[in-house]
Amino acid sequence: MNNFLEIENEIKEINKNLKDKYDSFFKSSKEDFREDILKKIGEISKLEKLKEDQLKNFGIVVGVDGSVNKMGGNFPHYIELYRALAKPTKGEDIYLNRYYTPLTDNIEIDVEQSKRRQMLAAIEVDVAIQAINEVKPRLLMMDGGLIRYKIDYKEGFEKLVDLCKEKDIILIGVLKELKTNVISRAIGVDESIFDRELLYGKLNIGDFILIDDAFNKKSGENEGELSSGFLRTSNSAMAIGIDILSEQKKYIKDAANLVYSLTPYNSRGVPLWLDIVDKEVRVTDQFMKSMLEEYMDRDIYERFFISERDRRSL
Repeated sequence: MNNFLEIENEIKEINKNLKDKYDSFFKSSKEDFREDILKKIGEISKLEKLKEDQLKNFGIVVGVDGSVNKMGGNFPHYIELYRALAKPTKGEDIYLNRYYTPLTDNIEIDVEQSKRRQMLAAIEVDVAIQAINEVKPRLLMMDGGLIRYKIDYKEGFEKLVDLCKEKDIILIGVLKELKTNVISRAIGVDESIFDRELLYGKLNIGDFILIDDAFNKKSGENEGELSSGFLRTSNSAMAIGIDILSEQKKYIKDAANLVYSLTPYNSRGVPLWLDIVDKEVRVTDQFMKSMLEEYMDRDIYERFFISERDRRSL
């Protein structure tokens, strides 16, 4: 018999522990939090919604995102499709697709996850480079923080950075889910307290915080190459983040204004253009299944990539 009372008590215990951990922050009013905490991490300013003519004159913006879908069973008997999309505000969409299976790569299971991160970072950077060459954008908007590209695809990211500097293209990353701990590091408290929950409901719509570079490093990975900010762009209480190359820091407020302008008021706070890219780049289970059934020998498909669970529904 399921012990629902035990599960209930465990959930209540987790709830209590979280309340205790964050109690002093949650009890702080928005005004006190802004004065006592936020002003310690950087400069607070207001964003501006760009008018239609300003958006037109800004130049071509390209949103970049990637997706991966997996079919099969446990390691190594699976196949993955990686897809990336660079979607310009003017011009043709650019897609890149790559398949991968450990069966042809002889990798160990303990490097499986890092391989997946590397593949996704690589295809996103590569499609961004292709977009630079084909549509010559004014701004590249990557879905997620820029630091992950440096970690997972350093050579390609350095090429992308060099191209952006050479052609004066603004390169930004938009962080929909904050996983940073800038605030806790700045005020010297438990560094497992993250910005996502601390900023919840504490920013006004249109607020922008340019983070002091002294607090911007992420475990030494950044090395001063990136500048960052927090902003609230809609009626959602969640804040988002923005990264930019430190050499392009003078453009960060312009980039933040653009992100703000492209985000609907009644939304989760993410630029509409990135939401469109995210939707269009997704690889569905049905698409994956159809492609394998169409272009792979049935014997190979069933022998290697149909799991026992899938066989039950055949």
